[in-house]
Amino acid sequence: MQVNPFSDSIVYGYNNFLGLSAPREALAYFLTKHFLFPEEKDMSYREALKWISPDCVAFGSGAGSLLNHLAMSLTEKGEAVLIPAPYYAGFDSDMKLLAGCVTVPVHSANPSAGPTAEELEEAALSAESRGLRVKILLITNPHNPLGTIYTPESTKAMIAWARSRNMHTIVDEIYALSTHYDYGHGFESVLRILKNDLGNDVHHIWALSKDFGSSGFRVGTLYTQNMRLLASVANLNIFSCVAHPMQMMLAEMFFDDSFIYPFLHEARTKIRYSYELCTKKLDDMVIPYVPAKAGIFVYADFSSLLPEQTPEGEARFAKLVLDSARLIMTPGQAQHDRKPGMFRICYCFVTPDVLQIAMERLDKIVGKIRRWHWDNLNAESLNDIIT
Repeated sequence: MQVNPFSDSIVYGYNNFLGLSAPREALAYFLTKHFLFPEEKDMSYREALKWISPDCVAFGSGAGSLLNHLAMSLTEKGEAVLIPAPYYAGFDSDMKLLAGCVTVPVHSANPSAGPTAEELEEAALSAESRGLRVKILLITNPHNPLGTIYTPESTKAMIAWARSRNMHTIVDEIYALSTHYDYGHGFESVLRILKNDLGNDVHHIWALSKDFGSSGFRVGTLYTQNMRLLASVANLNIFSCVAHPMQMMLAEMFFDDSFIYPFLHEARTKIRYSYELCTKKLDDMVIPYVPAKAGIFVYADFSSLLPEQTPEGEARFAKLVLDSARLIMTPGQAQHDRKPGMFRICYCFVTPDVLQIAMERLDKIVGKIRRWHWDNLNAESLNDIIT
């Protein structure tokens, strides 16, 4: 399929704010092949569209925009959204800024495995004791910031719990294709887990931002079988739809299997290379971290280096790293982690050579804290971090 994004007159006028017909068909084809049936590389266009209807998918200007639209459509101001913690710091603004939702972290004994039904119920009851009505469960898989993957059983259990309370579940799979290997990673999309039977209460979010390194494109996608919800999103999307020429370019890309599969393989190879570079240095520093299987970050435990085991101690360590090494790591406090000293290192934000420099600077800071302790750290003792 060859498309000139400016040659068709359809791109110049108003149209359905969920997306043009051809790009929505291409998106349905892409989701079927890469999320629902990833093993069926030779599935035809006609066969793919038998599984996911183009009428059930939509484009929006980024995953955050679509998450906001879902919150606006499914909740009233002041209602609660449960999110397993630690979680991506941006979810707070996605849910709060316009929709006015209250985000409620769900803490669990094993965050990598996901919260149990009992832990979800505990969080919901706690929210209700504060006068909140709990309406949505928001899941990220693969997980941000942990880089781990929920088992299909865990995902099904969380959705089953939400359904027992007549809640909606949003499953954000923005890192679905950023696994460290092509096969054997253990990730299964919720589309496959539920055998494409999402019902009216499970809604799938994805975007180009991470898997295709294209956050500047501002393209997110929604797949839902709830047609009333899609009608609501269409109204809201007048403020945040994707430009028609961009949609036409995406249609060509989504259909181009000869580009998609080699690109994803190369991307995974590069992600794994940077992950291994980062974690080898953490191992050398004897800094614990959560072993990741997907995503573009590693979640590391710097708690042994804090001046005190408090949020203030975590903030002081983050400031030292920023001021002395010019490094930014996302602190756990911003991600609703209850343990001070947890930080997300986004190792794909820079090239491997820059990452190597960053990790060497971090190594120097770790060494100086252990050698000098906090009381003896000063400008003189830190002046050789950046050399």
